Amino acid sequence: MEISSSAFQECHVEDTCVLAAHYGPEVEVLARARLPDRKNQRGCWQLTQEFPADIAFGLDNLALAAEWRKNTSMAPCYQSSIEVTALHDHSGYCMPEEAATLKSLVRELKDTVHHQSELILSLQEALETSQKECQDLQEKADAEKWTLLSSLRERISQLEAQNRSLHCEQDQREAKVQHLRKELDASGATVLSLSRQLRGEHKSQAHHGTFSLERIKGSAKWLRFYTGFDEYSRLAAFLDFLLDRKGPEASRESRPHSALSTDNQLFLVLVRLRLGLLLQDLAFRFHISESTASRYWLSWMEFMEQRLRQIPVAYSQRYVNAFKPQRLIQHNNTSLVALDCMELFFEAQGQARGTGEMHRGPRAHYSVRGYALAAPSGFLTFGAGMGEELPILPPFLQAGPVVLTTQQEMAKRQVLSFRSLTDKAFGFRILRVVHPQNMESQVCRAWIISCYLACLLHEPMGLP
Repeated sequence: MEISSSAFQECHVEDTCVLAAHYGPEVEVLARARLPDRKNQRGCWQLTQEFPADIAFGLDNLALAAEWRKNTSMAPCYQSSIEVTALHDHSGYCMPEEAATLKSLVRELKDTVHHQSELILSLQEALETSQKECQDLQEKADAEKWTLLSSLRERISQLEAQNRSLHCEQDQREAKVQHLRKELDASGATVLSLSRQLRGEHKSQAHHGTFSLERIKGSAKWLRFYTGFDEYSRLAAFLDFLLDRKGPEASRESRPHSALSTDNQLFLVLVRLRLGLLLQDLAFRFHISESTASRYWLSWMEFMEQRLRQIPVAYSQRYVNAFKPQRLIQHNNTSLVALDCMELFFEAQGQARGTGEMHRGPRAHYSVRGYALAAPSGFLTFGAGMGEELPILPPFLQAGPVVLTTQQEMAKRQVLSFRSLTDKAFGFRILRVVHPQNMESQVCRAWIISCYLACLLHEPMGLP
């Protein structure tokens, strides 16, 4: 704070006392004063000196003034000068008149300064400690940062090396895959060639070594021996007739799970009808299991009976009247004549051996009649059985006249002699064998199919 000399002279005593009562920090007083070159009222010469404006007075000057105040031997002129200097130094402080008070004031100020100095030192020490801790933390953070950066750089280097290694492995694998694909293509071509060769060998074996229709269809002799058909074209026409409608699973075209083709399945059934072979023999000949051969046999027999009953077979009343034995059967208000053509023999089993119908011999057996049913409409069908139960009759077996469709007219056949028909049907050797009792239904169905085949295969019962 800068104070001029005129302002200093106008300062009141009360204001200076109030400022002196404030025990705050030391106030710097800047004063610029010029003492006159004359004596003061007391006769003391004042120092004619102009104080610079930048001089700062401290508490040491105040203490010096107190000591001078105590010293009574000091000249009045110096006392007045010191008072003016102290007043200029402290600006508004009121200097006490008593030396003890002034001394006490100085001591208090020194204590305050000392306390503040200690406080400043403690703060400086705390500041230095904080700065040191901050520096330590900064150094530690820098060290950790450097460590993390180093580990990160090292990890990045490892990942880059690993990435390069993976790229190399991927390139090698792609090259290997391409090589394997080329080998696979070459192997596929080789396998295809070998499969074609093997297929050709199988066809050759099927034609020359395996028992099948393909092997004998070129020979009329062997075709007639195994099937009864003297030409393969007639056998193919018969197969087309059977498959004209939806047949059983075994009669459809060859499927991936079928062991034999449709032609060979029908060939298997005809061979058994013609020669009376066992299923074990047929399974061995056709290189299939016995269960597969049995499935083909049963399904085709049922299907053939259903289809063959659709063929109209006409007769002459003259031949019916001449045939003996015969019996009359009533069926749905229609009188049917049953002509007993032949007997089918079976082995008796269990309690059936004690019945009176069995023939006496080394092994007890019984017979089942195979017959033909003649209707008043001029058409007949075939059946077999011990009782009077009748099979499902075709629609043209009725009392009145029958009008046939064009397809039925084309398939129509005629029986001239029932004895001849019986002989032709008896040519299927399965009817000559004595079968076990559990095959009764199969043999009865074989009789019906054999009669229809005899009508198809022989003139005037054969194909035109």
